[in-house]
Amino acid sequence: MKKAIFFLAIAALFVFSCKREQAVSKPAGKRYMVSYNLSDFTKGQSVFAVRHSARTLASDSVNASDALDLLYYIVYDNGGHAVNAPLVQDSTMNNMGMIADSLPSGTYTVVFIGGKKGLTLNNYGVITGAGFGYPGSKWQDTFWDSFSLTVDNNNVSKDVTLCRVVGKLELQLLDNIPTNADSLVMTINPEAQYMSNNGGQPQGQQMVTYSMAIPAGAKGHSNFIMDRLIGNTATPFIVSIKCKDSGNNVIASATASSVSVHANMKTILSGNLFATGPASQNFTIKADTAWGGSANYSF
Repeated sequence: MKKAIFFLAIAALFVFSCKREQAVSKPAGKRYMVSYNLSDFTKGQSVFAVRHSARTLASDSVNASDALDLLYYIVYDNGGHAVNAPLVQDSTMNNMGMIADSLPSGTYTVVFIGGKKGLTLNNYGVITGAGFGYPGSKWQDTFWDSFSLTVDNNNVSKDVTLCRVVGKLELQLLDNIPTNADSLVMTINPEAQYMSNNGGQPQGQQMVTYSMAIPAGAKGHSNFIMDRLIGNTATPFIVSIKCKDSGNNVIASATASSVSVHANMKTILSGNLFATGPASQNFTIKADTAWGGSANYSF
C-alpha cells in the first residue's frame, strides 16, 4: 500500500508540475455516484521486441492490469475545462481499472488514457490543448478512449473499453547479415511528439532514431527483424536504415519514403539491405490490419 501511495504521489507531482497555472472548474450542485469498469481489451496484444526469424504475433486478449502500468482518468465540463485534477492508477493497485467518482447533473467529456511507465499528461486543464505521451523517450504501447457522459439525477455505471492508439513498424532484412555488421539504426521522420486527449490523434513532429546491437547468432543469416512502436499514425514518414560495423562505420544504408503506420496496425517494411545490383535496397511495404490479415502495397 505504501508503495502504491508513493507511486501516485510522484505521478501526481509530475502532472501538476507540467502546467502550474492549470485550473479546474468544480461544478456545483448535488452530486451523483459515477462508476466505471475498464473492460478487458477486445483487440489483441503482443510483445514488441527484437526477434530473429519471427513470423507470428500473439493475439490473446488481456485485462487492464496486465496491459497497463498507468491509467489516467480526466473529466471535462461542456466548456472543455477539467472539473478535477486527473486521477491516476497504477498496476500495483488491486482496483486497477475500477474508478468511482461523483458529479453533479450535466454533460461531460470523459477521457481515459493508459500505457506504460513514463506515460505523462501535458496541459490537461483545457481539452483542446491537452495531450499525452512519453517525453524524452520512445512510444510504448498506449491506449485511449473518450466519450460523452450525461449525469441526470441518477447514479451512473459504465463499462469502458480502450483502443490502442499506436501502430507498429517492423523492419525485415531479407538478405544475409554480414559478419562485420555490429548495429542496425532506423530513423523515423517525422514521428509524433504526443497525442491529443480530444480525439487521441498524434500531434507535433520530431525525428527519432532507434539503434540496436545485432546478435552474433543473427550474422550470416537472413530474415532479421527489428520492430518498434510508432506514434505517427496520421501522416506518411521517411524511414532511414543504416547498418554499422564495430568502428561505427556505415557498411550499408537505404531509405524508404511514404511509409504509413495506422493505429492498431502493423506495417512491415522488408527488403535487401546488403545485396548489390539493380534489385538491391528495394523495400516493399505490407500493412497488416489489427496485427494480422493482409493488405499489400509497394512503391
